[in-house]
Amino acid sequence: MQRRTFMKSIGAATAAGASFGILRHSRRAEAYWGEWPGDKLEAMIPVERQAKSVLELYLYGGMNAFDTFYTVPTWGMNQERFLHAYYNQTQARFGECGLGNTLTEEFAEDANGLMVHLGPWVAPLRARPDIVARMRVLVQRHDLLPHEGANPYALTGSRLGSPRLAGVGASIQRHFVEQPGGLRPTPYAYVLYPGVEFPTDNVLAASAIGLHPGSARPLSVTVDPNSSLSQLLGRPTVGAGRDAYDAAVDHYLASYQQRFRPGGKGQLTRSAERSNFEFAHFSRRGAGELADVLSSDLFEGVGGSQCNDNAGTDKPRMQARMAASLLTRAEDRARYVHWIDGGLRPNPSGGHDTHDSHVEDASRNVTHTMQALADIINTPDENDPGKLNLDETMVVINTEFGRTPHRQGQTGLNHWPQGMATVLIGGPVTAAERGIYGAITEDEGFAQTYITPTENRMLVMMALGIYPFSSQTFAVGDVVGAKDQFAAAQRLRDVYMGLKL
Repeated sequence: MQRRTFMKSIGAATAAGASFGILRHSRRAEAYWGEWPGDKLEAMIPVERQAKSVLELYLYGGMNAFDTFYTVPTWGMNQERFLHAYYNQTQARFGECGLGNTLTEEFAEDANGLMVHLGPWVAPLRARPDIVARMRVLVQRHDLLPHEGANPYALTGSRLGSPRLAGVGASIQRHFVEQPGGLRPTPYAYVLYPGVEFPTDNVLAASAIGLHPGSARPLSVTVDPNSSLSQLLGRPTVGAGRDAYDAAVDHYLASYQQRFRPGGKGQLTRSAERSNFEFAHFSRRGAGELADVLSSDLFEGVGGSQCNDNAGTDKPRMQARMAASLLTRAEDRARYVHWIDGGLRPNPSGGHDTHDSHVEDASRNVTHTMQALADIINTPDENDPGKLNLDETMVVINTEFGRTPHRQGQTGLNHWPQGMATVLIGGPVTAAERGIYGAITEDEGFAQTYITPTENRMLVMMALGIYPFSSQTFAVGDVVGAKDQFAAAQRLRDVYMGLKL
């Protein structure tokens, strides 16, 4: 082929690749995915109250509600249950770790009018009244005991086997990339993994896309000093020839596309897989821009310790640092970062999974992660541009299940999806929404009033102004007691999030 002909074909290919018409699966021609229908706008969170971004902290392994966000100090005093399952060890460890003078602090009344406290291992958040002032605790419950089923459900809102199973990051990525002018090679959504093994626990469901197109996949990043991502973004296999390589792919892509135009003219026949390749090629061309976003310094190891335990590389602080960087950039800012946390020194069972050594591990791992989170949130007078502003960013604290109110063996707690807590901080949640939705009962430790993991996922989407109902996401029946989409959205906003308008 002559050079002149080749260069003309490059221009045609670039123009075709940049349009990405196949990405749009709109309800109507002028709509984009996740846009609210006109007749449902009154149930939407007002634009001025929506979050501009979301940081989700996911404590992989199972965070105990009864010594963190749903502590009732009088429960189980004579039965060695709840906070009193290992009370003496808890009290001693709290002092050893230098976490303060008060084991628990009053927070708010639950749906039964019972005063609930914040527990010992969230002391770093308790030390920040500005954070607690914008905290809403949501009692949650489901029926999946194994990690393998509970993780996908908590991460996606769908159960294993559902074709809709997709991390909430997929919905967020798709919503923003398909908006007019939203196409860019750097992602809107990221999932940060800590570089530890998750052998069979299905934690990678956070990166699943279900029925969404390939362009909706959030970028999965292993946050580890040994990561080669920064080097790979330099595209060393093509080196200085990257422009010529991209031009060649443009040419052959354009030639291939012409085969799908009837008679060589007219509307291009669309294909999901071809669209996915187009977007992958577009993103590959933008690897340099992504390299600027994920700079090598974000992968540099930092040391960390908690409760006199020097654990070497501090993955939680590395993840917190990267999350803050992604969410506060002046350009190419992320809209959603999912921080999958395994703790400073993961339990051998995996992350925060404490079938043994519960007090020792929770006091170190949960407390340390909560401190890492608090440290990237601006105090009221700080105004550090590299830290999160709770007026703009909503923080979500999530987990696959809680831990039992009774002992397992001599030092541990078992899985407990029957009564757990998740948390929203900032964004639409102001001081007016501070408090608790739901209630757990003392007799069995079961949640009596609660939300589901599916409703949890819809709340995150709504906080960013994304309509949560579609064939790729959720249905009216996923919201308890709702009769139609308007009523379902209104319940999510007004009852669960408790929005005061």
